[in-house]
Amino acid sequence: MTRHMLTALSLCCAAAGAHATPVVLSNPTQGGLTIDNASAVSFSGYDGSASLSTGTLSQGYTGTLTALTAGTISFTYLGHESTYANVFNFNGQHLSQSLFTGGTLSAKIGAGTVNFGFTSHALGLFGWDTVNYANGSNPGSMAFMPAVNTTKYGNFDFVIGFNDKRPGSSLGDRDFDDFVVGVKFTPQFTPPSIPEPGTWALMALGLAGVAMAARRRA
Repeated sequence: MTRHMLTALSLCCAAAGAHATPVVLSNPTQGGLTIDNASAVSFSGYDGSASLSTGTLSQGYTGTLTALTAGTISFTYLGHESTYANVFNFNGQHLSQSLFTGGTLSAKIGAGTVNFGFTSHALGLFGWDTVNYANGSNPGSMAFMPAVNTTKYGNFDFVIGFNDKRPGSSLGDRDFDDFVVGVKFTPQFTPPSIPEPGTWALMALGLAGVAMAARRRA
């Protein structure tokens, strides 16, 4: 090769490497939700029916999904890429893998850790293995992708990508597309407090006192 060709190849490789550098995620808090103990994670291979709903995702956070205040939360099934029988569990209700996306569960919750999880049924050497993954208790099994906009289902505060694993394996493929749900949260509205009658009386008395003082000065 000539020196010019080597130089051109070097520049191309450098540009490709720079383009592949992950973008630093700036905020693990969206609306009334946050990711406690957030740690940024980059991944590849996100595909399957979930990618048809969300587009290709490649970055998010690991940690624990937490509500900063009371409110109403909803989870929408966005697709999957797994041969295992995975299930999403929340508030005694379930979302299962399906050809059709859009199924939604919702409920009112209080502030604190959001209680949800995934159950994975996988065929191992000795039959079917069932493993439960709770929010915050299985680091690396879920990635939380913030502020995801979809054409079909609108905007989500977070999209949760679940990563199942082969029985006997410590990690799966870590592409976080084995079961994907979108999360929307509406903080509870607290109406402004109305003063008690006694408070109104004190306020009126105070205003009367100010008026009398003003008259004496005049």
